[in-house]
Amino acid sequence: MQELAWYVTLVIVIAIIAIFARVVLQSRTAEEDGPVQSAASRIRSWLFWGLVILGIIVAAVSLRGIPHLAASEGSQTQVVNVTGYQWYWEMDEYVVTARVPVEFHVTSEDVNHGFGIYDPDLRLVAQVQAMPGYPNVLRHTFEQPGIYQILCLEYCGLAHHDMVEPEFEVVAP
Repeated sequence: MQELAWYVTLVIVIAIIAIFARVVLQSRTAEEDGPVQSAASRIRSWLFWGLVILGIIVAAVSLRGIPHLAASEGSQTQVVNVTGYQWYWEMDEYVVTARVPVEFHVTSEDVNHGFGIYDPDLRLVAQVQAMPGYPNVLRHTFEQPGIYQILCLEYCGLAHHDMVEPEFEVVAP
């Protein structure tokens, strides 16, 4: 998808450069304003509607890739409440099931914290901001069982480096 976006952008940039070059080259010749304005008005109208249609297509294609958990009857979602403090995390559940959606309701009691979940190989798999007085919801489905770790991703004070717990376990279904 990234490569396609790169090529489309490249074609659009080249087209814009060509249009500007044509305008600069034609600006040296004297012409009447009437025919030029009429042609420009038609082109502007086509460009406007073309951009509107292109925008709708781009929005539809790019937004369908955003991960949304569809709520369906009988679907089970695990809910884990998480609160960040200086300088530790508190969770109400420390075991979740793999391949079942988890909703982390994340807040803070003091300052902003960055709630980052790391897999057993210490790769970041999900993150959300923990803000005082505001619960953010992070939805994630863990595919692999294992021991996951939470690290604070935002500097929150002198002992920020100690906010490396808790660990929680993802178990096989």
